[in-house]
Amino acid sequence: MKRLIPILVLVAAALVAGCAGVPRREGALLDEYLPFAGPPVSEFHFFRPIDGWAVVGRYQLVLWTTPWEAYLITVNSPCEQLWWTTRLEITSTANTVSHFESVLLKDHERCPILEIRPLDLKALKEHRQALRAGAPQPAAAPPPQ
Repeated sequence: MKRLIPILVLVAAALVAGCAGVPRREGALLDEYLPFAGPPVSEFHFFRPIDGWAVVGRYQLVLWTTPWEAYLITVNSPCEQLWWTTRLEITSTANTVSHFESVLLKDHERCPILEIRPLDLKALKEHRQALRAGAPQPAAAPPPQ
């Protein structure tokens, strides 16, 4: 039995190392929003409480300022707890969020904003409706040769 323990430890270590490169579900969420993100903007304004938010990547979240307006926000790394947070706040200056602001997480981690991109929610909604209706999806581009 004593000879078996070091072998089991090595096998466990190999399994853990092998899982390190396995993509997580976060990539799929981010891929859903990226096609509908416009070019980066320097800031956005809001005049009422934030309408909602969703973490869509390791360093990305979607922030709804109204039901009709949302932004894909990328924060600086390390922002270790973003994926797991249940509460966050966005700093702002005079109801304006810019790349000088931060996302504050429940555990008091501060994640500076790197990029803000407006989302085309109308196009996203139409895309989702087409998916539900079973519309054919565009073929993937062939790999480069």
